[in-house]
Amino acid sequence: MLLTSARAALARGPARKLMRPAIGIRFHSQEAHAPAPVGTYALFDNYVAKLQPHVKEITAKELNDKFNEGPEGPPETYHVVDVRETDEFNQGHLPFAIYLGRGNLERDIEALIPDTYDDVILYCAGGKRSIVAADSLQRMGYKNVRSLKGGFVGWKEEGYKILKHSSPVYTARMDYKTVPGLYEHEK
Repeated sequence: MLLTSARAALARGPARKLMRPAIGIRFHSQEAHAPAPVGTYALFDNYVAKLQPHVKEITAKELNDKFNEGPEGPPETYHVVDVRETDEFNQGHLPFAIYLGRGNLERDIEALIPDTYDDVILYCAGGKRSIVAADSLQRMGYKNVRSLKGGFVGWKEEGYKILKHSSPVYTARMDYKTVPGLYEHEK
């Protein structure tokens, strides 16, 4: 009973004013907030366009030349990072690539690439997510970050080598704790 009368008092008092819309405020209908058609990424594309001038890019040819520079591939200070989803990586990836999905990149990069002066080449499917990822790593202090222009699709279209595995290398619920040193900071 006490609770009911408290609610009634609030409904009559100053709190009621908070529940009423102000004059002149129009609430949008659901039609005004209809989702964008599938494949429409105007906000994301605009965001990438703002970041792109601040991110260096490398072409597929330049990266392939780096892979063929030495008898064992690129130098140890040269890291190629696949930031796509696990299922994309499992369908095929670039040679020498390590997988570090976009969702864990900022948290886990330091355990895999502790030297902020090493070369870090990021790629995704089309080259846009990797631009966002490269910008993020630059803000974290990585000095030599580049995004693969055209991404995996561009690499594939150029006819360069793709690695495929008979079974998934990573699963969506991979235990990242298997990577040595990755969670040392949590101890």
